[in-house]
Amino acid sequence: MTAANVTNSVANPVDVVTARTFAPGRALKRVYNAVRNLYDRLVHPNRHLAACRRLLNSRGPRRILVVCHGNICRSPYLEAVLQRGLPDVVVTSAGFVGSDRPVPANSVALSAERGIDLTRHRSRPITQANASEADLVIVMDPEQARRVGKMFGVERERIIIAGDLEPKFQGSRDIRDPWNEAIEVFRSSFDRLDRCAATVIGVLPPSQRQSR
Repeated sequence: MTAANVTNSVANPVDVVTARTFAPGRALKRVYNAVRNLYDRLVHPNRHLAACRRLLNSRGPRRILVVCHGNICRSPYLEAVLQRGLPDVVVTSAGFVGSDRPVPANSVALSAERGIDLTRHRSRPITQANASEADLVIVMDPEQARRVGKMFGVERERIIIAGDLEPKFQGSRDIRDPWNEAIEVFRSSFDRLDRCAATVIGVLPPSQRQSR
């Protein structure tokens, strides 16, 4: 065996240390996610009922703000679906980072298949003004709910986590961010948002829904 072969056959000490250091962390994260998702699955029926009651108790919001991380994938789509179904409600969207960015091509294409044109959307940041004006704020995960409450003083009663609006639990409470993902990921996230929108539109008073 040559010296080169001997060298290559021995694991890089840095790689060994890194693997030993982070492998337990990855395992713990997998266990944590499994336990968290199991808990979320068990409590989802109660969360869904609570979200529906929150909609009913709002007595028909006049302004809805939809929030996601960057306001270029999830929140623009849900904004458009809700606005189409609730023409008497002012629906807007915002994000925590960036501004004046267009939605990605996958989002444009998939939205167009569903009769929605997002080509003119440009991202905008959540502000104290648009957070305070909203009767209802819909976010994509619990962390965003905490941030909206802490940063902008939005009361818990005015915040709904989108995943709680789905009638059946879908493996995670979070609506996955499809940014930089394949179109199948966009499709899955948009399918979930369609179900969330259907709950909102179905629960709110008939006067706010689109006439048929």
